[in-house]
Amino acid sequence: MDVAAPPKSGAATAIAAGVLALLGGLWFLTGIFWWSLVYGFGGQDLLVPGQITDAVIGLLLLLGGVSLLARVEAGRVLCLAAAVLGLVAPIVGLALRHQHILFIVGGPTGIDPDVPRAIVTAVPFVALLVLAALPATRRWTRL
Repeated sequence: MDVAAPPKSGAATAIAAGVLALLGGLWFLTGIFWWSLVYGFGGQDLLVPGQITDAVIGLLLLLGGVSLLARVEAGRVLCLAAAVLGLVAPIVGLALRHQHILFIVGGPTGIDPDVPRAIVTAVPFVALLVLAALPATRRWTRL
């Protein structure tokens, strides 16, 4: 009698990617209100581009995470696109702040200097990119 192991479904990678996407989305959506509290509501008009970016990336991450956990292929694609935006936005923010333009994205981290904050916040989005791009995650959404 030949007993074959069940095929790997990729549930662990897909669930991890979905949870990371949900947490990242909540973190970006928290950033909409967080920086208004930190800088005060008087300077809120300067924060609007960063808040719009936070809203777009946060909603994409939440939609992608929920869709991925629901085993929808489009959720994996949304997670990939949102993770790339989540990586690019802090870099753009760094470049613009060095040009004396206030562009802050993301929620609270407890890290003040710009470069270490960008590096620390990039780690979960790199992990999300890797997890969502793995063939196991693709197989899991196609089952």
